[in-house]
Amino acid sequence: MGHVGHMVSRQRKLVRLVTAAVLLGSGMTATAAGSVAAAEDVGAARACTVDAPRFTSYPGTGSNDPSYWPARGTWATTSTRCNDINLKLDEQRDVRTCFKSGSGWNCNRWRPVYGLQWGTAAEDVLHGTKFFLQFNGTGRAKGHIDY
Repeated sequence: MGHVGHMVSRQRKLVRLVTAAVLLGSGMTATAAGSVAAAEDVGAARACTVDAPRFTSYPGTGSNDPSYWPARGTWATTSTRCNDINLKLDEQRDVRTCFKSGSGWNCNRWRPVYGLQWGTAAEDVLHGTKFFLQFNGTGRAKGHIDY
């Protein structure tokens, strides 16, 4: 084995050692790591806001019924991908987030989300939290969302 071949072999051993140390520290098993590696080969989960999906809110009917997302009577659930509820709107709108609380909903304060840049509708939201959004005014809000 030449000098380059020897270096590649040492790098592979080092990668295996580091991987094993990470697995031991995280409590993952080799089987779980193999599954993770296989999942990464198929297509790694995307990072928060990378290739975030587009959305269009539903129009409101008046000052007491602003534009909203998702559909009336439904909600979205936060994922482990993001710590915040992130929006990149086509134009500036005020938004508030309403969270499931027992059999009802609690809404946070209105906050501006500026057009064509990422902003947050809510910060530090627990994973698995049910929510919906309201947009000040009755017109549809459009843009990208990730949570």
